[in-house]
Amino acid sequence: MSIEGSGADYLRRLREDLEHPHISQPSTVTAEPDEAPGERRRSPRYKCEGSAEFRVGGSDVRTWGTFTDISMNGCYVEMTATFPVGSIVDLGLELKGLRARVSGEVRVSYPLLGMGIAFRDVSAEDQLGLEEMIEQLNPLRAVKRNAEPEEMKPVGTAMPVVLDPAAALRALTEFFETRGLLTKEEFVRVLRRSQGV
Repeated sequence: MSIEGSGADYLRRLREDLEHPHISQPSTVTAEPDEAPGERRRSPRYKCEGSAEFRVGGSDVRTWGTFTDISMNGCYVEMTATFPVGSIVDLGLELKGLRARVSGEVRVSYPLLGMGIAFRDVSAEDQLGLEEMIEQLNPLRAVKRNAEPEEMKPVGTAMPVVLDPAAALRALTEFFETRGLLTKEEFVRVLRRSQGV
């Protein structure tokens, strides 16, 4: 093993030991919190690689880092210029094209390594953005959400029977000639109209 590799491993273990003094396992949690003994967080964390834009205490000075895990309640950001514990930061998070703007508080800070941030103020819109990010990282959440019984789904989303596939294809082609995105509700509406339902 190279000296550089062993140094990076040492710093990673040191950070994990400081975050979880009683846990020797890696800190990534992919189960619900009650299934992870010893986990102190309110929601599971998911490993990722997204970009984070920071502004401290209403300052106009921006800095950037990489967030390497995220949950509904916080994230860990790797960056060399860290802020002291207790600092209030405005964050712009981006992951796989999804964005959210949140306010947070620095809970742990490791100079030259990174910081653990707890989210404080999250708007309803940005809450949805965070949920979408986590669904991208944990496909099981999306499967659970889509697995609800038919009677629980909104009335307008039941798929119609397609008796004329050519008409359905024409209708979808016409839709995409003027628009670039199609929601499930719009898809069902286009199919229904194409079938005369």
